[in-house]
Amino acid sequence: QFDAVLNAGVAVFSSTFGALDRPRIQALQGRGTCVVGTATTVAEARALAADGVDMIVAQGSDAGGHRGTFIASAEQSMIGTLSLVPQIADAVDVPVIASGGVMDGRGMAACRMLGAAGVQMGSAFLTCTESGAKPAHKKALLEAGDRPTAVTRAFSGKAARGLNNRFIEEMAPIEASLPDYPVHNAWTKDIRATAGQADRDAFMSLWAGQAASLARSMTAAELVDTLMREYDACVRS
Repeated sequence: QFDAVLNAGVAVFSSTFGALDRPRIQALQGRGTCVVGTATTVAEARALAADGVDMIVAQGSDAGGHRGTFIASAEQSMIGTLSLVPQIADAVDVPVIASGGVMDGRGMAACRMLGAAGVQMGSAFLTCTESGAKPAHKKALLEAGDRPTAVTRAFSGKAARGLNNRFIEEMAPIEASLPDYPVHNAWTKDIRATAGQADRDAFMSLWAGQAASLARSMTAAELVDTLMREYDACVRS
């Protein structure tokens, strides 16, 4: 897979679930590729910077989906975005990209004020027209309200944040004994696929950040335009 990416000469290579070694980073950079790593702690950011990445995504515990932790345990790496971004920005000399719980222009402006050069957003785009998320997933996000999120290993064997549901709650008592990713992820694949086809969100992995209730339904282009208007308004004020 790495050789295929290297030969493709992609503009940006962004990784999570671990860190590329220095030779691979240098190989990509030698082809003109910008290499981005994901850190959930200051220690991980320092390690990525020492290996020579061009940019670092500071993934706060607010973020939806899987955690990018690769040094300490997931439990020891639950640092909120607004706490993590300024610490990493102070600790490394490469641009920092804030990630986790950013859903609108206010969040973008806040992250910039904390030292981030940019933001990475996932949950905000899940409800866009072009998104490949299942209809039940989109509906759950748009109607999230006070529905809480939870960090769970129940679906994949790796810690990930999503809207709480019956599957997460019923698997909680045995979560510690579940096999690691990707074994458990393969075991639940059919359950998740069938639930998605049946629009039963009780058994779906409804990945979402902690600000899921701020999700909006529009095209991706409309969302980007809206975000920039909101960001500019915050900066001007």
